[in-house]
Amino acid sequence: MKTSLFGPILFGTLLALASCGGGTSGTGGSGVTSTGTITAFGSVFVNGVEFSTSGATIVRDGNPATESNLRVGMVVTVNGSRSGSSGSATRIEVDDAVKGFVEAKVDPNHWTVMGQTVLVDDRTRFENNAQPGVGEFAEVHGLVVADGTISGGFIEKKNAPFPAFEVKGFVKKHSDASKTFDIGALTVNYSNATINDMPNPATTSWNGLLVEAKGSTCTGTAPVCGTLTASKVEPNGPQMQEADEFEIEGFVTSLTSTSDFVVGNQRVVTTGSTRFEGGVAADIVIGVKLEVEGVLSGGILTASKVEFRESVRLEGDVANLGAGSFGLNGLPGIVVTANGLTEFQGGISGLSGLANGNHVRVRGRLGQLSSRLGDADWLDCRTGEPVRDWPESGEL
Repeated sequence: MKTSLFGPILFGTLLALASCGGGTSGTGGSGVTSTGTITAFGSVFVNGVEFSTSGATIVRDGNPATESNLRVGMVVTVNGSRSGSSGSATRIEVDDAVKGFVEAKVDPNHWTVMGQTVLVDDRTRFENNAQPGVGEFAEVHGLVVADGTISGGFIEKKNAPFPAFEVKGFVKKHSDASKTFDIGALTVNYSNATINDMPNPATTSWNGLLVEAKGSTCTGTAPVCGTLTASKVEPNGPQMQEADEFEIEGFVTSLTSTSDFVVGNQRVVTTGSTRFEGGVAADIVIGVKLEVEGVLSGGILTASKVEFRESVRLEGDVANLGAGSFGLNGLPGIVVTANGLTEFQGGISGLSGLANGNHVRVRGRLGQLSSRLGDADWLDCRTGEPVRDWPESGEL
């Protein structure tokens, strides 16, 4: 029997796979625009680069901020320069995903906020470790995975007075006649909204565009918003057309071919000289998380490097099968665990459909390591000391 398991399966003890190595080659301090998740501080780490924040303009919610206002798990766009794995930021802008009331918690891994499914797992960070409950206001930071789905990176419970409602996602069911569209399960009414940066809705359908809608009025039965009366609708994500060095982290949201696809809202093409790390071109499918680097021209990112993020592939025979985890023969110390986000394929619906000895293929990501690390997530193989945040590729 050969069974496949794909999805965000978590890996418990993975020290056996860690190895030391050098960083990426530099670009001589060239200008760069980098969009991705903050993974660590001591400066700000984004997409494997440590950006110095000295003198940088930092913006959160449209207001001036400082590095102390930033958190691991927030998605930011960094403008500045870089040389290898070091850089200097001139501007850092925070891009949150949704603000509104928690409408439901289907299970610990699936929340509903403003009609959007928020995926929550052991890597999601919470301000002061406080999780908002159903009916409480939450500010969610993370990347859009697909229509109406956000991967939660950082979540903050907000107390009154609440900020304005906000949601980002892909437009569907756009009707200029009724001045409405949907994002996930939320309806947005833009009849009185500022839409200056959007295409003319009378002549151009907005369907498929990644947008951000803001407003202070919801119509629905609390805590469900139902319909957001927008005060502003604008395009979301990088709107640049030209850049000699451009980096973006995100999920593949559309796929024409494995050499022509969309990450977030950014079209990416690959060539024969594109370098792949952590996978091969054939592994590019909708829902895979990537980091792409290259040259942006005419709004199209021609990739020099495509890195598969949070993606580890293993294959072997199941051993030590338990209620929520299993090992693999020949890979001592590796523990594969599943949760509510795990997708099962091959005719099974969960770990209960497996047996010791079954041959499986597993795709997942690195989770917390062995218990001897305590609260740390990985061991710095240069010092042997525990470090709290998993490094980007090239930092081990």
